[in-house]
Amino acid sequence: MKDLANARAELARLQCRESELVQELMGVRKAVAAQKVVIDELVKARAIQHIERLPNELLAEIFLYIRGDRPNLVSVSRRWRAVIINTPGFWNEIYLDFYSSLPMLLKSHLERSRQTPLTMVLGSYDEEPLDVVIRHADRLRTLWILIPTSQILSRIFCARLPSLQYLTLRIPEDLVNLLPTIRSCVPALKHLELSVYSASSILYEHPGNDISHMTFPQIIAAESLEELSLKGFTFDWEFPQDNVQFPLLQRLALDINHPIPFLEALVAPKLTSICFTGGYRGEAIPRELTGIWSKLDNVTHITFALSRFEPVDREYLLFSECLCPIFRGIRHADIHVDYVPMLLDLSQTPDDQDPADYWTCLESLTIRSFTFRSLAALERSVSWFTQRRDLGRRKLHFKLMHEDQTDNLVVLNTSHTLYQTLQECCASVDVKTSQFP
Repeated sequence: MKDLANARAELARLQCRESELVQELMGVRKAVAAQKVVIDELVKARAIQHIERLPNELLAEIFLYIRGDRPNLVSVSRRWRAVIINTPGFWNEIYLDFYSSLPMLLKSHLERSRQTPLTMVLGSYDEEPLDVVIRHADRLRTLWILIPTSQILSRIFCARLPSLQYLTLRIPEDLVNLLPTIRSCVPALKHLELSVYSASSILYEHPGNDISHMTFPQIIAAESLEELSLKGFTFDWEFPQDNVQFPLLQRLALDINHPIPFLEALVAPKLTSICFTGGYRGEAIPRELTGIWSKLDNVTHITFALSRFEPVDREYLLFSECLCPIFRGIRHADIHVDYVPMLLDLSQTPDDQDPADYWTCLESLTIRSFTFRSLAALERSVSWFTQRRDLGRRKLHFKLMHEDQTDNLVVLNTSHTLYQTLQECCASVDVKTSQFP
């Protein structure tokens, strides 16, 4: 009997142990299943690209930097397409020629731009898409008119453009009679690039247009302008002395054949920066200076550039000499290397003045576009700095710059004799690559 009782007790113990093991197995199986879920989620998370984890707002900001690749971006995924379609910044740049005969597509894109400021580039006249954009004229912030016609100018400037701040306009002489309408329709204009191409009479005695009573400020919105760029031929332009007033103008760029008459007429008390671009003129440039030039004493930055698309005009290089005495408050000068022989014309005695020595407040000098062909100019520059040091004049911060595409680069290192001399004569020396503005 005792053996039977022991056997039954052992069976009960084993059955209890079996039950415990079954429970433990079930718990292990549940843990295994849960761990598999965790692993699956981790695998899925690793499969998602980092960019897909970004919020839509940040994704849109990134896409705006590569907006030109919009057709490819929208084809990547539904999410990317939705982000682009719902971001107004992708649709507020209008290249009107693209929408020729596609007014409905233009309307769709304008709707997607919502109420954001518009930029429009116009290269030819197509009435239907232009009419579509004109309905949104109050949103135009930037306008480029590259190939104007009378229809384009009349259509655009008959509308009021209260938000327009940036205007680039290339215009032939026979359309100048339409320019006065600009003044009345762009009250907020801050930046104007005006290029008039033709060598005949432009603003005065124009055949069939009596505008001889108009002064230059009546042609453009002078009151609000902060930046002005003029380019073209001005043989017959007339600028009454001290009568071209720009109360807010800060930056001026001139690429015209007769800059002195314009400067004599200019009154711009806030002007601080001026750029002269020399291209081919084909005639002597008048250099006689009249007027009171103290009005330009606030100009602290001057640039002498050369056109990229025209040959160097020695007449204009020589002309730069007579401009130096006008701007006596210059602190920062930026010149193309071809101007070096004219502006850094070494004087033999302390009583003589080089053209650049009129800039008695000068703090920094940048010379651009050096090549091996410019070594003579580099040596002249070093001699000029040495002379300044010997005469006890202020040491300048000097930058020597070259363009990316320049093959024959002048390479200066710390062991170069010219470089060491520059360091001795200058407050600082910087050699780098840059593109000329």
